[in-house]
Amino acid sequence: MKLTVRGAVAAIFILGMCALCVRLGFWQLDRLEQRRARNASIRAATVQPPLRLDSAAPAALTSDPRSFMWRRAEARGRYHHAGDMVVRGRSREGRPGVHLVSPLVLADGRVVMVNRGWVPSPDGTTADVRPLRVDGPVRVSGALLPITSDADRGLPFAGRAGTDSTWRRVDLAQAQARAPGPVIPLVLQQLPAQGGDAGSPPLPEPLPALSEGNHLSYAVQWFSFATIGVIGLAILLLRHRKAA
Repeated sequence: MKLTVRGAVAAIFILGMCALCVRLGFWQLDRLEQRRARNASIRAATVQPPLRLDSAAPAALTSDPRSFMWRRAEARGRYHHAGDMVVRGRSREGRPGVHLVSPLVLADGRVVMVNRGWVPSPDGTTADVRPLRVDGPVRVSGALLPITSDADRGLPFAGRAGTDSTWRRVDLAQAQARAPGPVIPLVLQQLPAQGGDAGSPPLPEPLPALSEGNHLSYAVQWFSFATIGVIGLAILLLRHRKAA
C-alpha cells in the first residue's frame, strides 16, 4: 500500500489533531484535580473555628496570608468610609451591580477590607454608596479570601457622588492607600446570616458552590474526538488498501 502525498499529509494532520485532543483531555483532567484539591482545602478551612481578627490574631496573617484563605473569621471595629471601594461588574440573579468593599479599622489599628456585598447598579459600574455608610462599632462575620497584588488604578467617573473610582478587583496597593492603617492582605467577605432575609443592599454574597465543574465531561469529549479521529483514519487507510 502506497499513500499519495496528499493522503500522507491528511493522515499526518488527522494524527496531529488526535494528539491535540488527547492533550486537551489530560489538561481537563489536570484542572479537575486542581478543582478537587481547591474544594478540599476550602472544606478543611471552613470547618475550623472562626478566627478572631483582633490583637491576638496570628502574625502569619500578614506574613503567610495564603494559609488562612477561606478560613471563617470575625472582626469588630469601625468602618473608615472615606476609603470605600466599589468593585464593578458584579451581577446577582441576572441583575447588574457592584460590590461595596469598606475598610474596617480594628482595635489595634490594623485594617481589614470587608466585602459587604452586592449593590444594584444599572450600568454595573457606578453606585452612590453614601446612604450605605454605618456609624459606630460593627461586628462582621465572614470568610477570608485572597486579595490581589495586581495593580488596578481604578476607573474614575464623574457626575455620581459617593466614591471617586470603581475597580475591577480589590487591589492591595489601592486598599492600603485608602486605609488609615496597615491592611491585612486578605479580604473578609461578609456572609449572609443563616436563615436571614435578603434585606436591603449591600447584600452579602455566599461562598461559591464547591462543584467539580464540567472538566470531566470536557475530558471525555476530547478523548472521544481523538478516538473518532483514529477510527476514521483507520477506515480510510483500510479502504485505500482495498482499492490498491
